[in-house]
Amino acid sequence: MKRSTFKVLFYLKRDKQKANGSMPLFCRITVDGKETRFGMKRDIHSKFWDVKAGKALGQTGEATEINALVDNTKAAIYRVYRDLRERESSVTAEKVKNVFLGIDGKQQNLLEMFDRHNSERKLLIGKSISESTYDKYRITRCHLADFINLNSG
Repeated sequence: MKRSTFKVLFYLKRDKQKANGSMPLFCRITVDGKETRFGMKRDIHSKFWDVKAGKALGQTGEATEINALVDNTKAAIYRVYRDLRERESSVTAEKVKNVFLGIDGKQQNLLEMFDRHNSERKLLIGKSISESTYDKYRITRCHLADFINLNSG
């Protein structure tokens, strides 16, 4: 597998400064020079932000909370990246972000899980389940796919 570059950075979105001087905290994920970003849904005043360290300054409750959020987010994103590298040949920053945020083709994953379930059940026909029970699983999978397609647009 080819070597890949990967980086996670936290920064303040300075062009979105609020009236009170605080700015939204963002996370940027970079894989092989291609980046994607998302908001952390937290604001912090720039005078309490250490740009080099990518962390909040001080020992206040807010700083501790923001630094815990940054550390936990970073650790989770690294986990997602490692998992994707093990399973897939091509990992992109967008893919890492989507898996982390929980928007990575959940429909497909659920349907894949159902397909696996049904394959296993098919092998049990005549042993511990009947053909008609298997047909009910198959029909349920079709209804689920229709439901997901109706609600994903």
